[in-house]
Amino acid sequence: MAKQIILEGLPVTAQVDDVAMNGDRPNILLISVDQMRADILGINGHPFVQTPQIDQLALSGINFRSAMSECPVCCPARRIIMTGRDPFGVEMFYNRDLQPFPQEPKLAELLSGAGYQCHAVGKMHVWPPRLRMGFHDIELNEEGRTAGHTYPDDYTQFLLDNNLGAVANSHGLGNNQYGYRPSPVPEYATSTGWTADRAMRFLRRRDPERPFFLYASFDRPHPPATPPAEFYDLYRDTVFPDPVVGDWVDAKPLPRREAMHYSQNWAQWSGRPHVIQEWMRGYAAMCTHIDSRIGQLIGTLRETQVLANTWIIFVADHGDHCMDHQLLSKGDFFAGSCNVPYFLTPAETWMNRVRHEVISTVDRHPVGLQDVLPTLCELAGVTPPDDIPGRSLLPFFSETDPEWREVVCGVVGSAFGAQDGRYKYCWMGDTDDEFLFDQVEDPKDCHDLADDKSYAEVKGSLRKALYSWLQANGDEHAGVDDLVTVMLERRGDGVGHRANHWNNRGWR
Repeated sequence: MAKQIILEGLPVTAQVDDVAMNGDRPNILLISVDQMRADILGINGHPFVQTPQIDQLALSGINFRSAMSECPVCCPARRIIMTGRDPFGVEMFYNRDLQPFPQEPKLAELLSGAGYQCHAVGKMHVWPPRLRMGFHDIELNEEGRTAGHTYPDDYTQFLLDNNLGAVANSHGLGNNQYGYRPSPVPEYATSTGWTADRAMRFLRRRDPERPFFLYASFDRPHPPATPPAEFYDLYRDTVFPDPVVGDWVDAKPLPRREAMHYSQNWAQWSGRPHVIQEWMRGYAAMCTHIDSRIGQLIGTLRETQVLANTWIIFVADHGDHCMDHQLLSKGDFFAGSCNVPYFLTPAETWMNRVRHEVISTVDRHPVGLQDVLPTLCELAGVTPPDDIPGRSLLPFFSETDPEWREVVCGVVGSAFGAQDGRYKYCWMGDTDDEFLFDQVEDPKDCHDLADDKSYAEVKGSLRKALYSWLQANGDEHAGVDDLVTVMLERRGDGVGHRANHWNNRGWR
């Protein structure tokens, strides 16, 4: 843009070149959400939930419908995104809040080293809590976690500054508790509203001489369901489909289901269908709330004239069972937990390098969160570490048949998964139970094919791929020539051994 300046009394016209608007390298917006299952979105077939802004992102790029979270719980999933490594690479197989972050090169370190202005807003879930990971600044929301520090995170400080600190948690629900209560703070003061507002503020204050990498990390629709009442009202009269129950549930009881029922007071849910409906409305309302704020964020990209030169990637760290198969929360490789929304939308300035026929398509290749870092590195012209398993997704936009991995594998606690885009194999490393699902014909994992002899070859191939992955990483579940069971305690994850099941607030 041109502007007039005065030099010794004489008008001079100077041209300000805003690199983010028209530079050779694109801006990058990474949007992540917490605990959003893929099929809750309208674009992925939900009959009621309204997510028009997110749906438009998918329609403007490629929807990787078989995307899998390789370790579907918060801490390791976010480390996988930031490093391009798998669970073995980040050395984390379940949530461990106090485990130091990996020292390997991280996404923002690589991009900031290449001249990008890197800014993050929202939930990071790292240790130590103020670790910047290469970002020039992080405006932090850790959902009330203080990790023993005497000072609050930025969102909590915002609440305190606005005399809302004592109000924010007056809904009375815990950080992982199921149930619905209307938000006790105004919409702008919710964590969703605050995250979007701070992200938009960055766009108006960024350095015009650099391309930017903006990471907007929403902490919802993670429980508890406390959306603004006006969003819950959108679904007040909606009757959601009942949670599904697979044909395998009684035949293959899972120890972790029993532990989950105990920790989440399953008896309060199973006999009260109206409470389940209330939760589903609240969950849907949180998704629509995020969607509306994403629309505002993308509108700000347009208003600041940088949308045309910005790539957008949308992911979730993991999903939520939402009572499917009598399961809650996440932490295994059934669909609600591990199948995540995953969209990549190209900048308009790159459309001359993109095969137009791939726009608004659904892709079924086995992709994972490990592929975020190499994809964004290639966009920025940065060479990613050569020892990471993650791979760039950009060839899907330019090549008709890109070379790709055959299988992506994952582990969380004693649950293991391997999927090829069509079929998914799940194995329980403590009980030796195995499952096989057709992700296209049976997207909610209702029909177990593991004992069907006509699928023996498919099951055997995926089991072998999982074994090879574990063996290559020295995992104790890889025996001499096949998978072997190991009791959960030997992995040291501590699942099922919590001394206190009360989950309402506290330092962690």
